[in-house]
Amino acid sequence: MKSRRISPAIVFLLSAALLLLLTGCGAGSRLAIGSGSASNGGVTVTLKSASARRMSNPDRYEYAFSGTIENNSDEGIMKVVYSFALYDRNGGKYRSFAEVYDGVDRAIPPHSAVPFSHEGIRWGAQSVPASVSIGIGSVLTETELPPAKIPQPGEYLYQALGNEKLADIRENPPAALSFHVDQGGYGRTAVFSGGEALNKAVSLFCNIKIGEETEEWVTDNYNWIGLTWEDGSETCISLNLRSLEYSIHSSPHTFALENLNDFWSYASDYLEEDS
Repeated sequence: MKSRRISPAIVFLLSAALLLLLTGCGAGSRLAIGSGSASNGGVTVTLKSASARRMSNPDRYEYAFSGTIENNSDEGIMKVVYSFALYDRNGGKYRSFAEVYDGVDRAIPPHSAVPFSHEGIRWGAQSVPASVSIGIGSVLTETELPPAKIPQPGEYLYQALGNEKLADIRENPPAALSFHVDQGGYGRTAVFSGGEALNKAVSLFCNIKIGEETEEWVTDNYNWIGLTWEDGSETCISLNLRSLEYSIHSSPHTFALENLNDFWSYASDYLEEDS
């Protein structure tokens, strides 16, 4: 009786399937939800679904969580810090981590809820995860953390940053404008303090528009445009190379700038090495 030879490909597939069966890799399992809700400052965070999937490294798991953040107060809620605590089969807590809801430019309205969903969270685990509980930390209202002004593509730069003096620059121009370029620590600055040179610099500055948000960052190339107003106050606009660098609730963002080249070319002719 002839013996049949098994294809190497079939052997490989059977071996892989056996490995998955033994390790649990790729198999997702629901975690028991211990404390499923937590409240603080008029906000309730409710965990509705939680799962863990063992990865190819048996000591690492990929987690997914979903639920709701409910505002039970009479004021808009802008920011909520909430946390997940993981427990093993014996009830021992072995890891916790926090997530942040930040409405940025839009608060959670009073007496309403928004969903949350977190997937692909990967952590090591000393034990097999069995359950999870949710907690809540700080809560900030829209009074404590006002909605951020987010620059929009097509807006003029001077109108996009939520700065009143900057927005009024055409009616009340600055007493001086400075342009600073720093490349690897080599700094040069152009200062326009009056006359036609200042008028042209301001005019070209007013033509700059916001482009799309970009994830591009450079190091050792931090530039800025500074405006000094008649009352002595100052406004500084940070540039990362030639993109706008702008913080939204302390988180840095960069936006491409349109019509920047004319201003950059003109102001560059006046650059002098910093003393």
